[in-house]
Amino acid sequence: MKKLLIKISLFILGVALVLAPFGIFMSVGNNQLHVYSKTYYAALVDKVHNLRSHKNNKKIILIGGSNVAFGFKSKIIEEEFPEYQVVNFGLYAMLGTKIMTDLALEYVGPDDMIFVIPEINKQSTSLYFDGEATLKALEDDMSIIQSLPKDNKEAVIGSYFNFVINKSKQKDIIDPGETVYRRNNFNEYGDVTYDSKDSNGVLFQDGNRMAVHYDLTTMIDYSYSVDSSFLKYINDYNALIKSKNAKLFYAFSPVNELAVIDKKSTPVDYYWSLRESLSCEVIGNPIEYILDPHYFYDSNFHLNNSGAIYRTKLFINDIKRDILKLSTIEAFNIPTKPDYPEQDTYIDNGYSGYYEYQLVNDEFAISNVNSDYKNLNSLTTPTIYDNKPVRIISRNAFSGCDNVEIIIITDNISVIQNGAFNGTKKLTSIYLTQLHPNKIIVNYQRGLFEEKEVDIYVPISALAEYKADYNWTCYSDLLKGY
Repeated sequence: MKKLLIKISLFILGVALVLAPFGIFMSVGNNQLHVYSKTYYAALVDKVHNLRSHKNNKKIILIGGSNVAFGFKSKIIEEEFPEYQVVNFGLYAMLGTKIMTDLALEYVGPDDMIFVIPEINKQSTSLYFDGEATLKALEDDMSIIQSLPKDNKEAVIGSYFNFVINKSKQKDIIDPGETVYRRNNFNEYGDVTYDSKDSNGVLFQDGNRMAVHYDLTTMIDYSYSVDSSFLKYINDYNALIKSKNAKLFYAFSPVNELAVIDKKSTPVDYYWSLRESLSCEVIGNPIEYILDPHYFYDSNFHLNNSGAIYRTKLFINDIKRDILKLSTIEAFNIPTKPDYPEQDTYIDNGYSGYYEYQLVNDEFAISNVNSDYKNLNSLTTPTIYDNKPVRIISRNAFSGCDNVEIIIITDNISVIQNGAFNGTKKLTSIYLTQLHPNKIIVNYQRGLFEEKEVDIYVPISALAEYKADYNWTCYSDLLKGY
């Protein structure tokens, strides 16, 4: 008996010694400044609390990434189906679809209708989970992590050390200022609401703010196969929803028609593939959700105000036709397409002759550096070419510039494609002159650098905005002010 007690004591001591470093880190992390509490990420805490507050209500729960956050006017849905409380539980694709469905499960009640609406891409239709992004999002209420399944809890624990270290590098709270990507830009339903105006008095969320009217870094391809493990997960999730006497449905995100690789056959194939693979009902027609670019805001999935109204009414009709099986569906007035906001004008900065170009959607893209200038140690992007603004930096645009150490990107550039800086062996620094991160699109999944990563310098007054921006936040560890 004595030997057994000694063994048990030694085991407990060993566990304590193993866990002690993590306990210390937990203590340090919890006592650190909450640097992400004002960011778009942090709205996840509010969304969980909102859903929790309606646990005993009959609900329509909309689950997904930012297409859901930006894409619904929930009050319109509630007015159409007044017996339901509508909860917008969409936020950010970098968190993944799975974390949203997992967190919602606890608060599903009898007769609820739950709609899973991921973006049309491989990441959103997979079991992708980012532990560090989760820690950033739940910084203000870490107790929510207890609602995650075991595998995701383990991923969070595995990311905790990096989270604490990276957070310790932040000297101040990241304050997005008056931009759309901040925590308090959500209404009582969880819809994004952004009432700021531009210099012309136009609401920012009333027009397509992308200079080329679509995001070239996230093209929409319906021909890819949805991850089989994700399909199995949705089927298992459907069984859990059924056990709560609720119903699960799979629906489609809106997409910018300019970004769709094939607009004709593959959306139909995509639809039927889902119908054949999922045990829950698939509602709606993906072709109806391929919308005119005038209805988008700052990505191929984020709708502006008119687009959100349009999508909401399409969705209401899907419910009436596919779920309620109504024989007559009322037509609705399609919202007027907002005008494209006026674009800034630029004067020639003298660098147009340094580059080669190609035309993309009536805008010029830098495709290469002319051989006479490939040996320079510093390059600046041109403002105009052939009397038109240069808007895009294409993949491999600087390839072969073996001596370039610094690249200065002027504020006329609106899109930087993945791999733009491939083939730059000595590159150490990129300087952006753009004061507004939402005016310069990069892929939110991080892909600018495929060979080596370098520091990205932005105006010091805009550093917090860049770190909080939907697309740029993935580069927060590389961002520096000048």
